[in-house]
Amino acid sequence: MASKIPSWIQKFLLPELESVKGELKAINTRIEELDKRIERLRNEMIARFEAVNSRIDSLDKRLDVAERLAVIEAKLREHDEILEKIA
Repeated sequence: MASKIPSWIQKFLLPELESVKGELKAINTRIEELDKRIERLRNEMIARFEAVNSRIDSLDKRLDVAERLAVIEAKLREHDEILEKIA
């Protein structure tokens, strides 16, 4: 293809095209680096969300136990009141 282009055009355009080609390679490299950074951040955020979810699950279990304990305590108070009335 270069043989069909007049030499004066080759003299001016080919260096510019090579320069643009080099700049595009540099831009591609930077985009790839950004992609890697974004992927790392994504993975970190997923890990943090999983940790938060784990903590929430733990709190849910604790709340469930606390609610059960409150019900048991209320029933014990009722039984104590009934026993006091009987005695």
